[in-house]
Amino acid sequence: MKTKKIIVAGSINIDLVYEVPHIVKEGETIHSTKHDLYFGGKGANQAVTAGQLGADVQFIGSVGADDHGIRAKENMERKGVKTEAISSQGATGQAIIQLSDVGENSIVLFPGANFLVTPEQIQESEAAFKTSDILLLQLEIPIEAVEKAAELAYANGAKIILNPAPARNIPDSLLQKVSILTPNETELELLTGISADSEENLQKACSIMIGKGVQAVVVTLGSKGAFYMTSEESGFIAAEMAKAVDTTGAGDSFNGALAVALCHGDLLTDAIAYASKVAAFVVTEMGAQPDIPSTLCR
Repeated sequence: MKTKKIIVAGSINIDLVYEVPHIVKEGETIHSTKHDLYFGGKGANQAVTAGQLGADVQFIGSVGADDHGIRAKENMERKGVKTEAISSQGATGQAIIQLSDVGENSIVLFPGANFLVTPEQIQESEAAFKTSDILLLQLEIPIEAVEKAAELAYANGAKIILNPAPARNIPDSLLQKVSILTPNETELELLTGISADSEENLQKACSIMIGKGVQAVVVTLGSKGAFYMTSEESGFIAAEMAKAVDTTGAGDSFNGALAVALCHGDLLTDAIAYASKVAAFVVTEMGAQPDIPSTLCR
């Protein structure tokens, strides 16, 4: 089988991680027990996952004209991602992450160069969309750039996976182009106004998104697995069990692996199960872009 091509249009960050006893509360000051710097950004995390799993990955985005940007690009290249369409301008985006003793996290984003990605920059990579199988999108770059990427992918028959994070309202014109929407519980509630606290409510919320033109919805539920819905079926896929030490990149690795499995022709349910397996490994390692063992590659 020929290598399948994936385009990721999205964000690139440097993650500044502070290990803390618990997530800080309003007005509280606590000591961090350890500090580390990792490569991140939802787009980069997804791209690096897909690249390590064997896909041909082209990235479109922006880093700063600084040392962080140089290092981030070099890391992506080492992990199988093509970076020719990454521009250098402004300052590289950063994420300030608190990581608690039980593996939960809280994140503050400084978008930096990510917010300088334009529809014109996306348009410059039009040729790549003509030969790609899947487009992976998130919402850490301007929505106008996201919409342009979806427009080009849709026009060329590529599947579009949209991870609606950070949570925000999404134009119906964009949702109508989406093959698979991958919110978590919080994001699904923001999009629909329905709390994802029961199977009945998951059904109702996902039905709303299907009604807006999305072909399939896959809701990531952490340790509870994932719930999926298409116009024909719905159900739960159990999570792979893992001892989490850092959940920062769990959703991103899930999306990257989901794209790879779908490129190989997997049924949606099988692709979700594979993505859960990859995400379960990633949360056992520190940082959002750990080295993925060859045993998980396709």
